[in-house]
Amino acid sequence: MSRRLTVEADGGSRGNPGVAGYGALVRDTETGALLAERAEPLGKASNNVAEYRGLIAGLTAAHAIDPGAVVLVRMDSKLVVEQMAGRWKIKHEDMRRLALEARDVVEAIRAAGGAVRYEWIPRAENKDADALSNDGMDGLTVHRDHGGGASSGEADAAGGDDEASGGAACAPVPRRDGTPVRVVLVTEAEGSAAQQAARSVERLLGGAPRCLLEAGTEASTETAAEVGDALGVDAVVDAAWASAAAAPTAWERVVSRGGTTVVVCPAAVVQAALGHVLGMPAERHDRLAAAPGSLTGVEVWTDGDVSVAFTNRT
Repeated sequence: MSRRLTVEADGGSRGNPGVAGYGALVRDTETGALLAERAEPLGKASNNVAEYRGLIAGLTAAHAIDPGAVVLVRMDSKLVVEQMAGRWKIKHEDMRRLALEARDVVEAIRAAGGAVRYEWIPRAENKDADALSNDGMDGLTVHRDHGGGASSGEADAAGGDDEASGGAACAPVPRRDGTPVRVVLVTEAEGSAAQQAARSVERLLGGAPRCLLEAGTEASTETAAEVGDALGVDAVVDAAWASAAAAPTAWERVVSRGGTTVVVCPAAVVQAALGHVLGMPAERHDRLAAAPGSLTGVEVWTDGDVSVAFTNRT
């Protein structure tokens, strides 16, 4: 009996055309279990292009989980749903090209014995895919696989490759071409701000284990405890993250480890680490915003390129 999967996809553009990104996820239709999440920035593009790219990413993820699945695609884009269902004509060349790309994936699913159908849903019912598309528009690439599919044994690009290291806390993770090292700096906080930081990290990374470091200060320990509960991982104390002067050395050590690392540390250390990445002189580090409980995301690629995905995000 064919497995039943549900794809939820979305895309957006801040400016239309403007800064664009897509988001998509795959669930087991029977149990509701989350199996895969995808998001990616697209540069300057329109809403419709982003919506189609989200659809393609969702279909591709579903095909990887089970090539012969019966797939239900749920989107809040009436245009994409109606065009892919064959009820509306596709007049724009960019849309036609993307629709053909999506149909190639659909044909691969059908050739394996599966099927694909489309359902329009209100925006309020597409919040998870919308959140992922906002991650994409914020410059974040997400590739998380949560198991339960044909590819569940492979490491995911958002940090699931941490598990390939043998499960040891913060053990080295092999670098792979096309997969960046990801570092999320969390500014230490107290009380409700620490709890909000934990929720933000959980939404960003999901619940899979990640390397979690904390500076060992009282506020860092409190915030790291909240983050650790959200991620299901214990924090490891690295006192180097308590000192702005030691931040460059601590940063290079985290990057050399590979994988995805969350670091909870004081605001001045977040500023120092980000200033190091940006090549700013130390006397200008305090110009960088790092509010209590805020997140700063950086990606380091295998060719040495560094991308600051977001800063001071709450």
